Amino acid sequence: MKNLSYLVHFVVLLCSSNIQSQTKLISYKSHSGDMKYFEKSIVEDHYNTNYSNLGAAPERFVTNSKLDSVIIIDDKKSIIVTSTFCKTRRSETPEKWKPGRDTVYNHAIFSNENIDNVKKILKENYNFQNDIDSTVFLKYDKKTKTYKPISTKKIIKKAEINNFKSKEEMMYLFVISIAVFASIFIYRKNR
Repeated sequence: MKNLSYLVHFVVLLCSSNIQSQTKLISYKSHSGDMKYFEKSIVEDHYNTNYSNLGAAPERFVTNSKLDSVIIIDDKKSIIVTSTFCKTRRSETPEKWKPGRDTVYNHAIFSNENIDNVKKILKENYNFQNDIDSTVFLKYDKKTKTYKPISTKKIIKKAEINNFKSKEEMMYLFVISIAVFASIFIYRKNR
């Protein structure tokens, strides 16, 4: 009896996997079909239900964006150029989906010309797929109407050591320091 129960459950499970979730009748009604023409449309196959994806589960897409470049027009206006990558959950191979270009107004990050600070904030607070160091930052020159790359090189400031103005001053300080040490030595010896 127990084996018969397992057999019945297995047959029901096997049959239910072949049953579609949306029948042709439900599909016909949901697409505003008139019921008096339903049989005719099925027989003559005017209503292409065999090739429709009605009842199929949607595929899951994971969308990531890549920041390609930032063009700084002025202090209040910038253009960011992004590429969007989309991949299905099942396959791990991303493919380029929709490139985009967007103008950003009065944005504190994208209107700043301190590129190192911008890159640091983008790495910490934004989730772009690519490495931010590969992003191109450009400045638009209104006079020549060209784009100029903004350098990200850090300027290293060297501290200047104030040297004595002459050798005579060095000699003078050397003699005074010897005199001070000698006087301290003599004072301690005579005590």
